[in-house]
Amino acid sequence: MNIELLSQPLEPTENPGLETTDPRFIDMSSMVQEANYIGAALQAQTMIEEGIYDIRVIGYFCYGAFVEDGFKALTSALQSLSRIMRENWQAVGPAVKREKHAQNSLRWFVNQLLKKLQAEEEKKGDDWNRWIEEVSSDDVQETMDAIERFRRSLGMVLEDAAGPILDALMKVNGWLRSFQQIVYREPVEEPAQEEAAPEQEREEGADTGEYSSTRRDSAHAEAGSPSQTGRPFMGEEAPCVEGSYHLRVLMKKMEAFDRLIADGKFPRAALVADDIMQTLAAFDPKLYFPKLFVRFSFLLAANMGELLAYEEHKNTMEWQAMQEYYKVDIDGFVEF
Repeated sequence: MNIELLSQPLEPTENPGLETTDPRFIDMSSMVQEANYIGAALQAQTMIEEGIYDIRVIGYFCYGAFVEDGFKALTSALQSLSRIMRENWQAVGPAVKREKHAQNSLRWFVNQLLKKLQAEEEKKGDDWNRWIEEVSSDDVQETMDAIERFRRSLGMVLEDAAGPILDALMKVNGWLRSFQQIVYREPVEEPAQEEAAPEQEREEGADTGEYSSTRRDSAHAEAGSPSQTGRPFMGEEAPCVEGSYHLRVLMKKMEAFDRLIADGKFPRAALVADDIMQTLAAFDPKLYFPKLFVRFSFLLAANMGELLAYEEHKNTMEWQAMQEYYKVDIDGFVEF
């Protein structure tokens, strides 16, 4: 599928789109009813090449492209839909009840997309295995970014009528967040540099023993070590949490915001601030610090049967009393 057909400016016509009784539209709709999504998309592509821009045709085309090409086409399809709503809306038909047709067509597209994603995850078939092998965490993030732009575009054009589409988009975005964790791969770490020799430490201005002690005390203080908290940490020392690629991107965005404010570029700073606030509103620590939750997730899954046995205890006085103790002294709670 040539999804790039929708990435260019579309030429408006006096009466865009197709009549519902047009034989080509009826034929395409029949293919969709028979789940021949690729066949319908190929016919839709022919119409788009001929300069026929109908939101119903475009919906079939975008979904068929995803079925055939997977995530590579999904991101481009979402970007094209955003561009249609923002820049090419007047070139798209049908002219009569255009907003209503757009609501129905785009809701169909997003719902079909969600069903396909969920079905492939459950089936674990060829498409799923190909996604796991070929799609990276960065690819999924790009798709989620495209969903966010599409969401904003829908609100601008359809306003309240966009509600059902936005609800389905949130579910797709939630699925993508989970999938992103599945395909996330840690970056290759550079070999650690060898520690400085004692002679080198002395040259830097300190006795070896005193230098090591000072460094160690400083590190304990910064990390909130047992010597600073009064009670031993549940382990030999406080953990060093490794952030993911997404944490680095978030930090880069905050740095960009800082620079824009310093330069007085407030319109751009407002855009970056809005993006950061949306990220924080939906902040998922597992996405930003995945290694921190590996053991918890494993133990939770491995002992789910035993843990569920206590689900009915949550409303008891004993549970609530222990919950209050847990809030104020985790270590004491463990040893209780």
